[in-house]
Amino acid sequence: MIKKYLSSSLPARSKRELAVQPHAPEFLLSESLSVKSHSNNRRLACNLAGVLLAQGVMILPTQAASIARVGQQVLMIEMTPALCNLQPSRARMRQCLEGYSLTVSGLDLGYGARCGRGSEPRLTPLQLKVVNRIMPDTTVRSQVWQRYGACSPLSASSYFRQIVNHAGQLKLPNELNTGNSYTVSKSRFIGQMTRLNSGMTPASIDLICQAGSRRQSILTDVHVCYEGGQFSNCNNVVNNCGKNFIISGGK
Repeated sequence: MIKKYLSSSLPARSKRELAVQPHAPEFLLSESLSVKSHSNNRRLACNLAGVLLAQGVMILPTQAASIARVGQQVLMIEMTPALCNLQPSRARMRQCLEGYSLTVSGLDLGYGARCGRGSEPRLTPLQLKVVNRIMPDTTVRSQVWQRYGACSPLSASSYFRQIVNHAGQLKLPNELNTGNSYTVSKSRFIGQMTRLNSGMTPASIDLICQAGSRRQSILTDVHVCYEGGQFSNCNNVVNNCGKNFIISGGK
């Protein structure tokens, strides 16, 4: 479960406390993104499953949450500090203002794109509260639904439940959650991903980078591919990060 700094509704832990936890590399994706509270205290979630159960939300197996056809699905995760710095137009987005370390930018179910015709996803208040923690920007949620979800036979509730389930089960390297910047080798990063996630292979991951001001390769997106509820080889890859890249922590 992708662990994260969460909002003020959850028990607080300091970064120092996280560093000594034996399972620190697992940070929550559906609750996963690093978020500052309004009091500027950074808080940590345990794991997505625990948080959702505490809120009375049942996490279903990904297969049970969907009537989608069997085919490749791609969970798209954004490195929020990197994109907030590289794209000034994002500066006023909630995830930039509140200091998220990760956000989910969508789940491509393979049904095509841009079928929504301006439709808005209808979620219950409780589900919206959960989804907010991984996709805090209202415009992004609407665009993701219109581009990927509305093209499928899923309801908005089922589509976003798929995102929450994938995110809640995914584990990511600790470097993505510390708030610091690192230069890492692609082979080491992918090795960490495959060790943390049973059944994942290097071909299940597509890493996307952009050039920084000094032409360094900066990680902006991690795409994880699934088929039939299991990790699968990505069909269409960008994989442009080179041998080494920077993980930007916003510092």
